[in-house]
Amino acid sequence: MPTPVLTTPSTEQRAAGLAGAIGCSYRQAHNDLIFVEFAGRISKLSLVRPVAATVSSGTATLQGTWLFDFDAGHEGTSGDVWWEQHTATRRSLEVSGGAQLVNLGHVNYANVTPALLQTLAYGTTGLNGNNDATNLLTPGDVFAVRTNLGNYAKVQVVSYGYDLHITWTTYRLGSAYQVIGTGYNQPEDVVVTADETHAYVTERSGDLLRVDLSSANRGAATVVHSGMTAPQQISLDEARNVAHVVEFASPGRLLRIDLGSGAATTVVPDLTNPIGLLVTSDAAFAYVTEQLSGGHGQLSRIELSTGRREILVTGSDAPLFFLRWSDPGEGSFLVTERDPQNEIWLVDLTHAPAQISKLVVDTAFRPSSVAVLGASDLLVCCDSEIDEISLGASSIYRASGDIMLGIGHVPGTSIVGGYATTDPGYFFQVKDSPFGGSLPAMVNHDRAYAEGARYYKVFIDGVEQRASFSDYRWDNPTSTFVLRTVSPSATGFFAIRSPAELWYNHFLGYYADTSGLTNALHTIGIRLYSAANAASEIGNLTDPGRTVELMIDNRWPTAAINSILHDGAAVGTCAVVTSGSSQFEFDVTASDPDGHLKSWYLGAMWGDNASAAVASDTYANHLGGAPIWGGISGVVTPPAPGWEANDGTWPSTHCAHTFYLDVWDRVIDGWSYIHEAGYHKSITILLP
Repeated sequence: MPTPVLTTPSTEQRAAGLAGAIGCSYRQAHNDLIFVEFAGRISKLSLVRPVAATVSSGTATLQGTWLFDFDAGHEGTSGDVWWEQHTATRRSLEVSGGAQLVNLGHVNYANVTPALLQTLAYGTTGLNGNNDATNLLTPGDVFAVRTNLGNYAKVQVVSYGYDLHITWTTYRLGSAYQVIGTGYNQPEDVVVTADETHAYVTERSGDLLRVDLSSANRGAATVVHSGMTAPQQISLDEARNVAHVVEFASPGRLLRIDLGSGAATTVVPDLTNPIGLLVTSDAAFAYVTEQLSGGHGQLSRIELSTGRREILVTGSDAPLFFLRWSDPGEGSFLVTERDPQNEIWLVDLTHAPAQISKLVVDTAFRPSSVAVLGASDLLVCCDSEIDEISLGASSIYRASGDIMLGIGHVPGTSIVGGYATTDPGYFFQVKDSPFGGSLPAMVNHDRAYAEGARYYKVFIDGVEQRASFSDYRWDNPTSTFVLRTVSPSATGFFAIRSPAELWYNHFLGYYADTSGLTNALHTIGIRLYSAANAASEIGNLTDPGRTVELMIDNRWPTAAINSILHDGAAVGTCAVVTSGSSQFEFDVTASDPDGHLKSWYLGAMWGDNASAAVASDTYANHLGGAPIWGGISGVVTPPAPGWEANDGTWPSTHCAHTFYLDVWDRVIDGWSYIHEAGYHKSITILLP
């Protein structure tokens, strides 16, 4: 059963008097909610109400100690605001008669639209109008008023003094609720398509319908599939052109319906009065609510390929109804519990087992479905009304993934035994690579923040790290990225990055200098805290996903052309070869002291940008000893007869030659390979 409530929300009724609001679907581009009413309607709730009329507007003088009525458009002894004179210099603009206001500051008055007025956070706190430097009501200041009749006014201060000279416009808004389609047979759910122009609807009578929302009456709808038993929630998969639907029956089925042909396939045959349904984006799992005997609810996870079922909750005190993903990453979802409980639960899938919490208690009567407007803002269909619920500072997003994500471009899950191996096709492809230099530790700020963490500490082998580092953060006033220094507090706490902040390297959490570490295995880990004190730690450093083990190697490879051999004899540096064959051999050392060699290449250069490969080798040829390959030391290469200097063109054997050796090891800093050694030796070849 769920744990206690996570937050104390605030609720605003958005629509009332509805005829059984059940399923819903939010249209982001339209900023409205499409929902069905069991009485037979498809309806729309506009979150930004249209303007019905301009109630009043103009320019006026608000005298000291007087009130102003923005509905009537004049001052008097009653109104929405009171220009109060406390003393000769202490003044404030107070609300009156149930009105509310909010100050916007020096903004463009013309840009304060009715749509914007509806989104502001109004309150009852007055505005400072003191005749001193603290005054907010300076000429050009703009504030907004929600009048005691429920209208919206924007107001600008023209001039300031004992009397305020103002200009204003007051708007009356139209109804947010509109029926857009009728004639349906007890509709249960609606899902809007990605283009937001069509929707799919289930009817209790047994049909799945496709509806054009611009002509949404039942008579214009297309029947996709019929003959079901009381179909309930729809899980739409447009990428695969299918919809999954559950039937309220015992036994009830989970069906997969082809949206083109209408053909239905039974995926799960033996459910008990299923109601709610979510199918993961990879079509691997379904989450289903079922109504058991006595009105109790059950929540299960079903693996669709095998039918294997895991019961997450059983025996709830009321039926569990429709489900909704709470974040795009499918890290958690919401489920409503109907009367008599009237609750919303949050199911967090980023933990094993899943953690289930009561997110909202005491909703309006009989909640059926939830739409997610943002990380802390919900719309809830509750039988006869729709409510907007604000969760305040709490977030329903449950970002998935480990806390310690990895090093630079290398995910932690691609580091095994301290060595990094990324997949073919990845832009930073490495194989059995150790680490060195300064390592960018990537921290899952999103999940940490969602779990309540606001601070973190970094540890290497249990030793706390406190070095500052820099990263670019977006600056709204300048509309550019500004380089910021990220430093811990005096006690070593770094701040978790807020979802409201935009950092160029989003997950960067630390730069770990490994120069003082031994060339061996070491562990980097993250501790999380809800406050900047040790007692507030969330979880533990030993929790899964908090650490990553790295093989550190800060020693460089060796490159040397020990000697150049011609016809069995060494050729001195800068010597001139005038006789004999045109074959040469090279005594070469290309090695790594820790066995982490990546590759070596010996080449020749001469003349006007002429060059040729002499010999080379790579780690890919030595995987049998993975991850160890030390290279060669004092080895003559290439084998006899050696390298042929005469490539058939003059002056390949009539020119000065430089032979260069390039050696890389496999050490990376998370962004790139960092250890390269080189060596070159020159002779002149003048053969007949």
